[in-house]
Amino acid sequence: MNRQFRSICFCVLILSNFVYLRLVAQELYVFSDPASTKPARALVLKQGFQKMGGINNRNNTYTQLQMGINKLLLVHLGTNYTGWDTYLQYRLATKDALYEHTRLAIYAKSIQSKNKAIHTSAVLLDGEESVLGTGLILTQLKHKWASSLSLGYVQKKDWSSHYGKNAFQYSFSNGLLVYPKHYSTYKQTNVNLYLELLGQKLLSGNGQYLDAAPAIQLIFNSQAKLNLGYRFPLLDKTNRMSNSQLYLSADYMFFNALPKRNHHN
Repeated sequence: MNRQFRSICFCVLILSNFVYLRLVAQELYVFSDPASTKPARALVLKQGFQKMGGINNRNNTYTQLQMGINKLLLVHLGTNYTGWDTYLQYRLATKDALYEHTRLAIYAKSIQSKNKAIHTSAVLLDGEESVLGTGLILTQLKHKWASSLSLGYVQKKDWSSHYGKNAFQYSFSNGLLVYPKHYSTYKQTNVNLYLELLGQKLLSGNGQYLDAAPAIQLIFNSQAKLNLGYRFPLLDKTNRMSNSQLYLSADYMFFNALPKRNHHN
């Protein structure tokens, strides 16, 4: 218990220091999605690798296609080669100002997997079972600093009467642009630091977990992105098969890759 308390205090301290610095950041989070969508007609190819730890030590390879349908609608299609997932996000509200903005979006997610993790209480979101989910995301960017809060509901497709079937899902993500200090061109390499808190509270039981996920991100030429992060539990009262994760991913954005829609009067 003391170890968990010290870990939680450490993460709170890191977040407090980020806020104090106010070097204002990016919102391209590593373990969660912001309310800001991709540029209209943009296409992103993403390849990820997860080294899972816990009861079930395994590797997970993930491929994803992201599409900015327009400035309000974002679509993700992905697979971990034992199943597939679909993610839709629609921006509800936007408030823009000089060097800052606020976004509010809703999302829906569907994971269809060949696996059936009916003997675990947590709702697993890494393609280990079939899941449906929906929720809200609120994101604020100020200069080089960004914060995002997501609140959602997730439910298993298959479950056992002895374990939970649904849960309240939430995340609180913060990011800081640490390099460059001053922009001279969009071709400059960006370095972002992140700390995300990812949690779940079971609605059909007493279990819950809270994970911390620090990460570093490099962005090249405003198109290519490299992420490295580690996720570990601060609190875990579930029987998740995997409760830690070493994460590596790379993606590349193609601007104006999708066909332009013709508007007829």
